[in-house]
Formats: sequence, C-alpha cells, structure tokens
Amino acid sequence: MAGGNMLVDKVMKKYGVPDWVRPYVYAYIRSNPLNAVRRGISFIDVKRKRGRITGNVIELPNSVQFDVSDVMRIVGLFYSGEEESSKIAESWSKELHDYDSKRYAEHFAALSEIEQKHLRAIRNMLEGLGKKSGIETQEVKVLFEKLGSVADWKERIIAYDLILKSSYGSTFGNIFYKVFYPVMPEYMRSFGKAFSSEDAEANWGYEEAKRIIRDGEIETQRLVQLFGDLLPLIGNIINANMDIAAKAGIDKEVSLLRDIAIAYPIYIAKECGADINAEKETAAILETLKRGNKPAKE
Repeated sequence: MAGGNMLVDKVMKKYGVPDWVRPYVYAYIRSNPLNAVRRGISFIDVKRKRGRITGNVIELPNSVQFDVSDVMRIVGLFYSGEEESSKIAESWSKELHDYDSKRYAEHFAALSEIEQKHLRAIRNMLEGLGKKSGIETQEVKVLFEKLGSVADWKERIIAYDLILKSSYGSTFGNIFYKVFYPVMPEYMRSFGKAFSSEDAEANWGYEEAKRIIRDGEIETQRLVQLFGDLLPLIGNIINANMDIAAKAGIDKEVSLLRDIAIAYPIYIAKECGADINAEKETAAILETLKRGNKPAKE
C-alpha cells in the first residue's frame, strides 16, 4: 500500500493534482490495492495508443470497452446540460439589473452564446456517430430547475461558474473529452476547438466566484446551502448512469470521479477563506448519495 501511495503521489504531483484529493485516491486504492494504481493511470497515460471503434463497441486505449449506445447516453447528458445551461444563462442575462450586476448580466449573455457553440459541436459529434441529440432525464431536469431558481446575482455566479461548471461540466465534458479523444479524434477535434474558445469568459466567472467568497460577499450558511442544494443533484445524475460504468467494469473509477467532482467546489471555497469544514460537508453529501437517498424536489 505504501508503495502504491508513493506512486500515486508522484503521478498527482506530475499532473498538478491538489493535496486534498489524496484521501479520495487512497480510498480508491484500498478498494483494489493490487490493480487500482495501474488501472487508474491507464486512463490518462495512453502514450501512442488510440483505441478503436468496432461495430457497436468503443474500446479505449487501456482496453476498457463501452457500447456505443452507452457512450452516446453520456454525451446526451452533456448535451442536455449545455442546453439547459444556455437557457438559464440567457434568461438571467435578460433580467433587470442595476449597475453593480451589469457585468454579471453581460457574463451570462456571453455564456449563453458559448453554450450554443458547444451544443453545435456536440450535435455534430452525435450525428457523425449516427445518433441524435440527447434526451433530458428526470435527474437533469431537477438539477436545472434548482439552478434556475437561484435569484441573487452573486449566488448565480457561485452556482453556475463554480458549482455547475466544476462538477457537472467537468464530469460529463472535460473528462469525457480527455478519455475518448484517443479513440475518435476525427469527431473530437471540433469538439475540443469549440470548448477551448470559452476560456476567457469562463475563467472570469470562476475567478469572480472565488473573489465573492474571499471577500465574504455571501454568507457561509448560504454558501453551504447552495452546495447542499446542487451537488447532491449532480451526484444523482452520475449515480443514475452508474450502470454504464459497472458494465464496463470501471464503477470504482467513476465513483472516485464522482467523489472528487462533489468535493471540488467545497474545497475551493475553503481555500478562498470560507469558514467551512470541507471534509465534513463533502462526507455528508457523499454519504447521502451512497445510501441512494435523493434530495426532495422543492
């Protein structure tokens, strides 16, 4: 175990993974001490391997296989998320605002346009694989109804640019891109190009979310409430599709990604000075998810 931890520490240092991630990775290793390190690294260290698409099967460079229909289901979730994100951002951008919130309205207007570019790129990839756009699931619907109900401008920045983008967006977008690019680069190049264009505006929103927390412009109690409202709903979406991971034999790896995705915005808030017990708050959400208890829809 100690040797495995040393190897993981070396890999995490190489890829700039923050220290708070280590306990989650160590727990993953304990679940499969003989193979976890090698298997986990195999998803990111693909070297010259490409993987392949054969019939209805997509095989990653590390030989993990997915049904094409399951991969399209994942893409469909990302498509639905981008579609709902665009609608909410556009709606917020058109709301009445004062001078202080003018920049926020402009930000969401820009994000809505960016999300539309994302939708076109995802749609092109789906059509290239002979599929149509995704169908919104009940879990996705509940998440975006909750997101859309956030009324305060600064809370919207926290909810959209910190919580949604770093948890839902990373899980169903960034990670998907990095894992599947070696298999189907002909479909993913335009996908990656569309998403690279968001850097400046998206980065502004992310940095503004951290500034709001650093400057104490949102009460800790409300910040924790936002985490408690949205993060379990994101976790529910991941859990609702865990059958795909189980079928591919990577449910432990996806559970690790889920745990880190839930923890990320909470630990960022703590690093920005919020008086939050990040470990406790994350553990409470994850325990709820692992018990399979879904938050009640309000």
